[in-house]
Amino acid sequence: MRVSSPVGRWSAATLASLLGAQIFHVVLAWSVLRVSGPMSAAVVLALGTLPRIAMMTGLTAGLAARFAPLRLAPGGELVRAVLALGAAAVLAAGTLDFTVLLVASVAFGLVEAVTEPGTGGLPALVAGPADQQRMQTLRTTLFRVTVVLGGPLAGLSALLGLSTALIVNAVVFVVSALVFTLLRPLPADASAPAGAMPGMPGPGGMPGMAGPPGPDSPKLGEALALPGVRAALICTILIELGCPGAFNVGTLLLADHRDWGVTGFGVLAGAVGLGTVAAALAPSFARRLRGSGMGLILACVLTAAAMAGVAHAPNLPVAAGLTVVMALTAAAASAATLGVLFSGPRPEAMGMVMGTVMAAGALAAPLSYLAVGAVARGWGPTPALLGCAGALAAAALVGLADRSLRTATAPEMPAGPPMGPPPAGPENPAAPEDPAAAPHPAPATGAAPTDPAPAADPSLPDDTGHLSAKGA
Repeated sequence: MRVSSPVGRWSAATLASLLGAQIFHVVLAWSVLRVSGPMSAAVVLALGTLPRIAMMTGLTAGLAARFAPLRLAPGGELVRAVLALGAAAVLAAGTLDFTVLLVASVAFGLVEAVTEPGTGGLPALVAGPADQQRMQTLRTTLFRVTVVLGGPLAGLSALLGLSTALIVNAVVFVVSALVFTLLRPLPADASAPAGAMPGMPGPGGMPGMAGPPGPDSPKLGEALALPGVRAALICTILIELGCPGAFNVGTLLLADHRDWGVTGFGVLAGAVGLGTVAAALAPSFARRLRGSGMGLILACVLTAAAMAGVAHAPNLPVAAGLTVVMALTAAAASAATLGVLFSGPRPEAMGMVMGTVMAAGALAAPLSYLAVGAVARGWGPTPALLGCAGALAAAALVGLADRSLRTATAPEMPAGPPMGPPPAGPENPAAPEDPAAAPHPAPATGAAPTDPAPAADPSLPDDTGHLSAKGA
């Protein structure tokens, strides 16, 4: 792949953009914790997810449509560079406070929410049909690289000082913007129409997802009365209440409490990414769980056990290893929940069911941040992580108590082209790309894609670097 080619330039710019987002979120989260404490960190991370929720519901797509994608992409990168430089200047001056950090978090999220819907169609504008599938695959690969390496790199750069790390962050965004400006549109007859790229969302919404409810769709109450649907929705809410807060706020507070520093937090953030990537790279493992009620229950139990282990980990290497397991099983739980939902309702009910699930997940993730921050402020990070583990254990009990969910199985789905990450985070969710998406969520770092159905979990890392429901 030549850097001078459209594919090479797009890949280099996307890699820089994803790395920049990872560095910013790690440094921002640590800065808030240092300045204002655990509850303030939770509030900043929670409010920073609101623009992402607006993007998931399509509220920012109209604004993005006013700008040409080839101008929107470098413009968004430059705005993010300015935000990073502004935060670095305020931090160096010693006047950083909660309000400044909150504004920076929300503004950064808003820039992402406006630019991502437009820049997602760039491959269709700059490359021919033969290269577009390749670019989609590359985007997934680049996301997986940055979600694993971005956190540790951010932690290492922060050793030079938080303001220095933010300056480096700004330089990365400027490089991304400059490379984006080198892209040139193909002649109109040589490029595919926007939205036609495999794996990219079209008018119906996310790939693999049901479209909006139609006139013949059942009412919400009727949809929830279908076998297993109500229990699966409760499991989704409990998973979203447990995972984003543990992944994004819990690991942050634990690193501070155990004196592992910002580098330790970066390592834990990378461990979350490694776990979700491992889930995405184990399709046979994910296929065994998807659509399996017992697979969902087992994944929830394992995630709860791993969270409890992280809470009591004696050192950073043990905590990082358990965090990998926690993220892997959480991604599996998200995929299994979606599989159960896909296998149960009638086709005409899918739009209502999946819309309800996505709304519940998006709203539960910020609440998870706030709950973890509140518990940690009063009793420390260990009880907060144990509370998240309790939410996953409760999800397992709900699954066990509902016979329809417990015995659910899904028929083998036909093989299809590999799915790309859903539009932008964690978180997820992280997330939530690559949702589990999952968990954010979101450092506010939205799960990695698992074939064939995407896990729309905002608490797992998504393709913008959020672990928020993706989680990240």
